[in-house]
Amino acid sequence: MLLSQAQIDAAPAGTVKWFFVLVFALIVVAGVITGIIASFRRPAKVKMDDEPPISVLKASPRYNHALTESRHAETFRRLDGHDAEIEQLWMTMRREDASIREENARKFEAIMLSLGRIEGELKHRK
Repeated sequence: MLLSQAQIDAAPAGTVKWFFVLVFALIVVAGVITGIIASFRRPAKVKMDDEPPISVLKASPRYNHALTESRHAETFRRLDGHDAEIEQLWMTMRREDASIREENARKFEAIMLSLGRIEGELKHRK
């Protein structure tokens, strides 16, 4: 009850200051003692527990050089065949394009001639 009624203003300033200095010094001393004790402590030796013992098995080979080389050669062979086929298709398309252009030119020329004749006939009838 006495402490609950006490106020900090009632204590002299020097007493409060030295109280906090003492508390800070006790914290520093406790930290130093804890550090010294921790530096002398040695960690426990690590012991491996091999129960059950580790089993070592030979793994299947994950890389087969001969198989990889054969797949590589097969891929290149197929790509060369595809390249030749694509080139052949391009040549066919170019030939067909030229012939289509010639045919269209002939048709347009025939249409122009027909239109000219029709126009001439229409002028004569007027």
